[in-house]
Amino acid sequence: MPSREDTRRWWQERLGAVPDPGGSWRPGGRRAPGHPGVRGEIHQLVIQSFGSELVCELLRPTTAPSTGVVVVVPFYDTAPLFAEPSPRTELSGRDPAGSAFGLQLAQAGHSVLAVPWWFEQVAAADPATAGALGLDARYSPAAERHRREHDGGEQPLTGLGRSVADLMLAVTALQESGLAPFSRLASFGHSLGGKLSLHLAALDPRIEAGAAHEPGLGFAHSNWADPWYLDGDIPAGRDQDELLGLVAPRPFLLAGGGGSDGVHNLGLFHSARRHWPEEQGLDLLLHDGGHPVPTHVMAGIAAWLGERLC
Repeated sequence: MPSREDTRRWWQERLGAVPDPGGSWRPGGRRAPGHPGVRGEIHQLVIQSFGSELVCELLRPTTAPSTGVVVVVPFYDTAPLFAEPSPRTELSGRDPAGSAFGLQLAQAGHSVLAVPWWFEQVAAADPATAGALGLDARYSPAAERHRREHDGGEQPLTGLGRSVADLMLAVTALQESGLAPFSRLASFGHSLGGKLSLHLAALDPRIEAGAAHEPGLGFAHSNWADPWYLDGDIPAGRDQDELLGLVAPRPFLLAGGGGSDGVHNLGLFHSARRHWPEEQGLDLLLHDGGHPVPTHVMAGIAAWLGERLC
């Protein structure tokens, strides 16, 4: 049977989830949170990854006593995580408070490292896609750019792998910045962010605990074949119970509302759970609220992270 290290290496190489060897980072600016519900300071960390810059934002709150935990939160863009509008939320007419997961984590005393998604940054900057609302119309051109830039390289680089590699570089930037010394690291994400949080926790042992809401565990249960993820090339003979099992023995919480995650993929959850000692440490939170994250569920996730790491 392959070792855990061999299995992790297989997934990393299959996805291309390896940080850019030429990647770098630099400190950015500072700003105050724009929402009155949290006090503190946001420090920007600018990562240079695969030829592009991504501006990550670290919120260190003073609203509540610090838990000493930094939660890495991947999302389309960083501002809505702090209940601030972005061009994407304004285009769709969405209330940014509906995805203010960073704000809710900060209210529980956690620091938050918000990491934007490269494909959204490309789509928002291109006049041809900046006004598109549908996933395919908005992100397929960015996926085509990704193919042009990385096909034929020495190592495959899927869109999913690229996104996870960006997160790994962001974690390195956080650690080297000195902004969060002695902090314990966690990851959390919803939907797209849940997919990335799951993969980051599985493939980067620096993450000490993770949680994902509605990621769509299992290749049959979400849009993993889309060009900005695996581009139709689903691994044969393997599924994400194996990937999730790589998190063990570190704690992980899978949460679902019956949309992407629920009773339909419990078999994969239980298959992964056998990798934990006495099947303790992989937890499940199911609710009937559908795909969005209800406020009380987000509060429960924030508390769960604190209990596991504090």
